[in-house]
Amino acid sequence: MGIIYGPVPSRRLGMSLGIDPIPRLICTFDCTYCQLGRKRLKVRGPEEVAEPFPSPDEIADEIKTALKKYEHIDYITFSGSGEPTLNPRLGETIEKIRAFTSIPIALITNSSLLTRPDVFDAAANCDLVLPTLDAGDRDTFVRINRPALGFDIDEIAEAIGRLARVVPIWLEVMLVQSDKYGSNTSKEAVAGIIEKIRMIRPHEVNLNTCVRPPEEPIDPVPEEELEEIRARMEAEIPGIPIVVVPKRAGSQSKLLREEEVSAEILRIL
Repeated sequence: MGIIYGPVPSRRLGMSLGIDPIPRLICTFDCTYCQLGRKRLKVRGPEEVAEPFPSPDEIADEIKTALKKYEHIDYITFSGSGEPTLNPRLGETIEKIRAFTSIPIALITNSSLLTRPDVFDAAANCDLVLPTLDAGDRDTFVRINRPALGFDIDEIAEAIGRLARVVPIWLEVMLVQSDKYGSNTSKEAVAGIIEKIRMIRPHEVNLNTCVRPPEEPIDPVPEEELEEIRARMEAEIPGIPIVVVPKRAGSQSKLLREEEVSAEILRIL
């Protein structure tokens, strides 16, 4: 998989040109529901990555080439096979992109590094941020997201809340069930997520569930239960749109390749 993929037709972002600004399969989490399977390397920050990251010039040049080829792009979106905010020059890259195009920039992130000032500032320079928050308590966070050591769900949620005051936020919540890892759909787990959403005050909340079986024994949440959770959140957090993301037709029962997952992420947004 290269630096650029797409453009991909997205449910809400229109035609989205994807950017994968990190070495493949490197992340701060190793989420049980990841459709790429286990991460090749789980790290606490970019200083633990020995491999080179794509430079701002490399990313900018590939975007310029893509923009010459594709006439209509609605969003340039940082996402990919791992956590895009691991790129230590993300802020510089965003500035360089803004120097040659007015196309809006979106960032899809697992939220883990928003507690770092440089990452927060880079995210704040985007036009839209789609951070993930799958848990409201430490136990659920550790079981489902399997973070690298040192991450605190309360600190992460606080950083998302600060970011929501300076840039539009669409909060992504992945709801899953598992005999091995437990679920984040119990009354207690949902209450914890609601508490965090109430504090964050995102512009919108999107409830997702896995549509393809991941490598781990994780089950999707039935549509009826998703709707019950949506209704509960809507009642307890008035004023914030709560949306159940529709499943795409024709979902295949297999793990996806990196480029397929990246495209799928953009399509459902």
